[in-house]
Amino acid sequence: MVFISGIPVAKGDLLREGREAFMTYDFELASEKYEKYAKTMRKGQNAPDEELLETYMRQLEIAENSLDNVQKIEIIDRIDVPVSDFVKHIKLPASGGKLLSPDASILRKRHNQSDFAYSSESGDVMMWSENDDDHMEVIMQSEQLMDGSWELPVNVGTILNEGGNARNPFLLTDGVTLYFSGDGEGSMGGYDLFVATKDPATGEFRQPIGLGYPFNSPYNEYMIAIDEEYGIGWWVTDRNRLEDQVTIYVFKTNEVRKNYNPDEEDDIISLARIDDISVTQDPGTDYSAIIRDINKRSSQGKKDSDESSFIFPMQGGKVMRRISDFKSNSARSNMQQYLQALDEHKALENKLTDLRKRYHQTDKKKGSATALKNQILELEKQRDWQNERLLKMRNTIITAETKD
Repeated sequence: MVFISGIPVAKGDLLREGREAFMTYDFELASEKYEKYAKTMRKGQNAPDEELLETYMRQLEIAENSLDNVQKIEIIDRIDVPVSDFVKHIKLPASGGKLLSPDASILRKRHNQSDFAYSSESGDVMMWSENDDDHMEVIMQSEQLMDGSWELPVNVGTILNEGGNARNPFLLTDGVTLYFSGDGEGSMGGYDLFVATKDPATGEFRQPIGLGYPFNSPYNEYMIAIDEEYGIGWWVTDRNRLEDQVTIYVFKTNEVRKNYNPDEEDDIISLARIDDISVTQDPGTDYSAIIRDINKRSSQGKKDSDESSFIFPMQGGKVMRRISDFKSNSARSNMQQYLQALDEHKALENKLTDLRKRYHQTDKKKGSATALKNQILELEKQRDWQNERLLKMRNTIITAETKD
């Protein structure tokens, strides 16, 4: 037994009490408890919790060091919702991509572990998490091919796991910046939020970086989503310990990171913990109006997506949806020609699909089968020519718009 203030406390109690102090952000007390427990281990006594202590000490170090870099953000709103359907409350516009149900068609036969599957705005990239052979959650990705099928899903990189699980991916429109939730060695406790960027030379993700306070906490952070178009973000956490519920914080994103100066703040831990969202807000700003605007923009974004005649990605992640979005007259004219050529291409693809079905249903020994085969081969040559033509037209449009 170890005695504290004359009261006998079991070694296991020291570890438990240290963890309880840590979860309330009393890092000094947590450190004291952990160190006293460590001394009992150094005396050669049995220490079955040695590995757990090392984990706790590592998380404590991350949590304490992160207090020097508490990010300064404006939190617009706090929403407490059932943990089973928090995804429904993330109101992304069309430009931000989609958060799909985990039972989306591509995932039905996979061991999906995500609370959602992320789909890019164009719908041709999908990311999610699933268990690997070692029963660890890893982030997977698949891209849609020209024929509408999906390529074989691949693990985007074990570097994201850091010895733990990685889940709930969200990819920015640049295609290289990935946010996700993980409980690896870089976590300060439970699942933390991380960001990783892709190396353009190798296509591999670099070492992930924890977002720190206030986004992370000793509890679990489920996900983060960013609306780049309107500068709004959402992150989901269980830090408020609500039964069967999680908290969604809605915040304004910063173009440049801003940190609090811990030497100038009376209670930096309160800011890290988000005891009061009003402290983060500008007294002169009507946040209720911003919330209404977010809801309106989200609804309008969906409507625009449904009514748009095309989705045309530009350099830098920008997406054009209407002819009027182009500033260059040349780009507008070329876009109209491109859309006409695209319609011709789609009509050709539909015709090819129909001919292939007829060919497979035809007796291959008959002359009609040979005629169908020749027709298919000829149309495939036309399709290849159209693909090259469409690529050149796309480059022409992008060049015209960027030069304007």
